[in-house]
Amino acid sequence: MKYYLIENENNHGKLRKNGKHGWYYANRKKGIQGIVIHTAEGAPAENVAKYFTFNTRPASAHAVVDESVIINLLPDDSVAFHVKGNNSKTLGLEIAYWAHKWGENLQLEDMLLNNAAKWCRKKALEYDIPIVRLNKNSWAKGQKGFIAHSDLDPSRRTDPGDDFPWDKFLSYIAGEKPEFKRQAPPWCGRIFKFSAPLMKGADIAQWQDAVGGLVADGLYGKMSVARCKEVQREVGFVPDGIVGPQTWYATFQLPKRGN
Repeated sequence: MKYYLIENENNHGKLRKNGKHGWYYANRKKGIQGIVIHTAEGAPAENVAKYFTFNTRPASAHAVVDESVIINLLPDDSVAFHVKGNNSKTLGLEIAYWAHKWGENLQLEDMLLNNAAKWCRKKALEYDIPIVRLNKNSWAKGQKGFIAHSDLDPSRRTDPGDDFPWDKFLSYIAGEKPEFKRQAPPWCGRIFKFSAPLMKGADIAQWQDAVGGLVADGLYGKMSVARCKEVQREVGFVPDGIVGPQTWYATFQLPKRGN
């Protein structure tokens, strides 16, 4: 498996025993007690991963997820710098979202939590971590589980936020699935926006067919822009008429509109 922060060094960090620079220790000596949940206060996941390659303060994590991708940043036997006083016995997961936004967009929330749960489920099985939320007291007693960043560093951190949906998140880790209406295909990799000449392609036709209410001619014209804005308003995005990765995935979570 490839790890983003091993392949993309942060030269502000110290030279580690693995011959790479970065903000982490390359040799974990303690067992893993639990997984610390963070919000990155930014999105998408790729931008968060890139931030860890040039940040000048000691900070890193083991993985970052958004609604569509999981980026493994460091191997589990590396000690990431993500939670004061508890780095040596934890794994750190960054969710590419904002602590104050939970509850604003339930479609996107389910997609984020479902993707984060995939990574957490694998680690919970591998390290025999119970699917329970811990508080500072139960953590101090040595219990294993999942814990908020803010519970371990309350004087400085508030993430993943007071409204983080812990019950839903833990149920997804346990295997419950959100009721998505359709399975979204991988993002096509380019942004659709109105231009002259019109953007065109089979990927645009695929999106047009998924959104419905359009002729899937593969041309991103004014009608496509208008339909895009309708989707964005419905899911709570800024209606800019541009199909990026978030709008792409949101489209497939909505019922298809008739032509």
